[in-house]
Amino acid sequence: MSRHLIRTVREHEDSVDGPDQAGRPILSLRDAEVRTADGTKLLTVASLDVLAGQRIAVTGPSGSGKSLLLSTLSGRWPVGLSLTGERTTRLRRIGFVPQRGLDALHPLVPLARQLRTVTGADPARVGTVLAAVGLDDPALHRRRPTELSGGQAQRASVALAALTDAPLILADEPTSALDHESRDQTLRLLEEIVGPRQTLVVATHDLAVVRTLGARHLAVSDGVVSELVPGAGPGAVPGVGPGSSR
Repeated sequence: MSRHLIRTVREHEDSVDGPDQAGRPILSLRDAEVRTADGTKLLTVASLDVLAGQRIAVTGPSGSGKSLLLSTLSGRWPVGLSLTGERTTRLRRIGFVPQRGLDALHPLVPLARQLRTVTGADPARVGTVLAAVGLDDPALHRRRPTELSGGQAQRASVALAALTDAPLILADEPTSALDHESRDQTLRLLEEIVGPRQTLVVATHDLAVVRTLGARHLAVSDGVVSELVPGAGPGAVPGVGPGSSR
């Protein structure tokens, strides 16, 4: 089949949560390109394997294609864009943490009730996860997201992603609007709330995120995704290998 013809996404029934899944790809891209309706190429990924339990940082300047890579990993693209190549996954659930926490939440539905309704989690678990992200005040649970501060809404979006129990969590510039202290706090929350068998992919323009997470490092430049190998200097190596898992 031509690499310019879209291939069917293959979803498998096997679990990605067992201990035997460590080191196995949960999502792969091969000869993947995202194009506009007129054929303009916006993103190119020659080969990428995302493994269970990895921490992956995606860096690059604004407009380079970081968010589009996350869209490609999630399998959802903005209207008018299409994928050619192959996207293979065993996942049925993917969590997402947006740049602005409010973008993940209904603005008018009280927080705790909203998280219970969206995820199906029982009240006790919702309370536990909200407490884990620093929102343990019951008064906050009854507030609408529009009544939360920006930092509180961001924490709530992390809690929402965690409550989905998704094997893969994508976070799109979750610290870009935060000061250094709040950035580090949010990263710690993500690292603590995302379990060791879950995979976390964070898009960022901040190299401190790479250092803080101790993450595998993908770089996007003019829509081309490459993997940066630690200690290899400024040169980029195409993302053809799994990299380190943590």
